[in-house]
Amino acid sequence: MLGKLPKDKPQGLSHAMQRLYDVWPEPDDRDNEFFTNFKYSYISGVGKDEKVSRRDPSKVILVGDTYYVWYTRRATKSNPVGMDRCTGELPAVDWDLADIWYATSKDGFDWQEQGVAVSRTAAGQYGDRSATTPDILVFEDKYYLFFQTFTGTFQSEKGDHCDVSMAWADSANGPWTRCEHSILDLGSDDEWDGGAIHDPYPLVYQGRIWLFYKGQPISKEKDWLVRAQGVAIAENPHGPYVKPDINPLLNSGHETFLFPYKEGIAALLCVDGPEKNTIQYAADGINFNIMATVTCPPVAGGPFCPDAFNDSNNGQGVSWGLSHISESTINPNDARRVVESNSFLVRFDCDLQQGSKNAYFRNPRDQVGRYDEATFFQPTMALEPHIKADIISKGRTKKS
Repeated sequence: MLGKLPKDKPQGLSHAMQRLYDVWPEPDDRDNEFFTNFKYSYISGVGKDEKVSRRDPSKVILVGDTYYVWYTRRATKSNPVGMDRCTGELPAVDWDLADIWYATSKDGFDWQEQGVAVSRTAAGQYGDRSATTPDILVFEDKYYLFFQTFTGTFQSEKGDHCDVSMAWADSANGPWTRCEHSILDLGSDDEWDGGAIHDPYPLVYQGRIWLFYKGQPISKEKDWLVRAQGVAIAENPHGPYVKPDINPLLNSGHETFLFPYKEGIAALLCVDGPEKNTIQYAADGINFNIMATVTCPPVAGGPFCPDAFNDSNNGQGVSWGLSHISESTINPNDARRVVESNSFLVRFDCDLQQGSKNAYFRNPRDQVGRYDEATFFQPTMALEPHIKADIISKGRTKKS
């Protein structure tokens, strides 16, 4: 085959060369509208804080001349201690014993924390343990927060078990009226979302509310679907939400952010599954295809997405948002386990807008330079001492 790619696919190509025609939008990342690098900035007001953990930002919205974001906030005296040791004061995980707070900004870099939006309920009531991982919907001049709801103490046998509830207000500043029950039911015990429903993410699409979410099965055995993304659709924010039979829509992803793009929906997947670190697109909002691979995508990204609720059928894409970084430490009770301690919010910028090909965000070689010593030797990537000792021990006893 010649070096210059013919416009029409030739015969007799290898599988790799066939994919250039059949799978990828363009043969070079720099020409692919779905390819981007992500650049990160520290932000003020809701950034790094030794006493407070902030994580899981919502989509950013603009009200008048002010940006708003909601997020999980934990301010416990102790770092997470694990599900076997947690109490009413000791958190099991970073998002335990948390409430939903919000912040505002005029420029997206300097933020002012405004206070609590939705808090945990009283002991013994639905949602008394933690309110976390919010996302925002603006619909018919009202505001709706969807969030994960934890009731009762964490239990190791159940894992990160929760469902989804909602609160609504006439203003982005509240006050918020909280729903007293789940608005999205778990699947049955043998279904992909029977163990937990996480990361509710509402968009207005095709005249209805599409509530995307991550499901978790009851079992974590290897022949079960570990992580997947689905959707439930309703005519209004209060539901009922109906899950289509085709669920799940995505076979990977842990904290996925989605946005209207052209006539369809785009999704950025990270962390889990064979298709992690990809940007995918579904012209019908249902059937997603891989469009690009990315490096260092924002974790729990909450984009500024002006088309999230206007149902324009011509989504313009996104160029920035907020995400979180989790600080990892060695579990003091088990040196073989890395746990998350406090998290903090950062800003990301990217080039995922229609018609934009900003070279600053589109140089594939930029991604190579990100892996410096600090990246390779962070706690989650550095070889742990007990594993090193085990490798050495086995090497000495191995027969030649």
